[in-house]
Amino acid sequence: MVKKWVYYGLSIVFLLLVAAFVGWEFIPRSGNEVSEQQRNFIETILLWSTVGFGVVLAVILIAGQLTGRGRSGKEKVDVPERATLAAPAPAPGGAAITEPFMTITPIIAPLDYPVTRMEDLQAGISGEAEVKEGLLNWTEVIPGNAQHIGAREEQQDSFSFSALDDPAAVRRYGILAVLADGMGGLAMGREASQLAVQAMLNEYTGKTAEEPVPVALERALHKANEEVYGLAKRHELEWSVGTTLIAAVIQEGRLYWISAGDSRIYLYRGGVLIQLTRDHVYANRLHERVKAGQMTREEAETHPERALLTSYLGIPILDEIDANRAPFTLQAGDWVLLCSDGLYDDLSEQLLEEAVRLPPQHAAEFILEHVISQQRLYQDNATIAILACL
Repeated sequence: MVKKWVYYGLSIVFLLLVAAFVGWEFIPRSGNEVSEQQRNFIETILLWSTVGFGVVLAVILIAGQLTGRGRSGKEKVDVPERATLAAPAPAPGGAAITEPFMTITPIIAPLDYPVTRMEDLQAGISGEAEVKEGLLNWTEVIPGNAQHIGAREEQQDSFSFSALDDPAAVRRYGILAVLADGMGGLAMGREASQLAVQAMLNEYTGKTAEEPVPVALERALHKANEEVYGLAKRHELEWSVGTTLIAAVIQEGRLYWISAGDSRIYLYRGGVLIQLTRDHVYANRLHERVKAGQMTREEAETHPERALLTSYLGIPILDEIDANRAPFTLQAGDWVLLCSDGLYDDLSEQLLEEAVRLPPQHAAEFILEHVISQQRLYQDNATIAILACL
């Protein structure tokens, strides 16, 4: 395993060799006791030592870029015997999440497979589906979760679920899962994500029975943004504190979601994995310029700032939000997955095909273990929260 202190040590030695080589070149050749043969020998040793250390550093750097996300110089992750599980943040009502907690009656809408486009999925299951005899099933919604710090020095992902042991509360506002990923390039990432999750939970669970779920989700998201922005202002860190946030609600067999940032919500159905949310990154604007003929596709795909976030919590006005207004009707066997960006690059239909054979909690562990087993040099915090309709 490549330790970060090895990289730092080699860097220092490399700089010392460069300084020694340059300094040696400036020593006058006349008036010193070193013969020309000795001088040439010393120059050769310094030159090849400098080149050798430079090559080693370059190989380490390139290997890190190829095997990791390349966003910090953290060390490679050891593979644990068992992935670290994270207990969720306390939810209102203090419910445990280790057992099935609610029975709902979803309206099942038939959907042809395979689904390859988001439009196909939306056409098949959004809105008020026609209820047909024999399509109505009782379904338990069972949660699962897992989390790992990766190669980071601090866990900046946070997540939680709403109260699960109060049938009246579930009827009023459904079942909420929320996940936030504090921005490691900014200050107070851990505090921002924890505050966002708690604010989202507190605000959304104040929903009345009459308030539509999409309205309550948007209201809660803006409240969470206000809280994170307030945190930044109190510490005089405006524009320097931020977190992503995604939230999913299942109510009466229908799915709603909302997001800001690049954390993702997926639906896994019948062997098909569909990304429901849209990443709020600069790449979207670059592709608009491609469509307008202002730049080439190659320029957009290699732009150094394509991964920068264009929306996140912690800014004065949050105007770029992704949400569904028409609900998605869930079917028995559907899995809803909330993922931070340290995890979703390794998601695949093949991986999910194996995972869904397990109970949701074990499936979350299985997915996380797969991600950590890749041993990426710059492995980010990785978190997954699951709501499985079984």
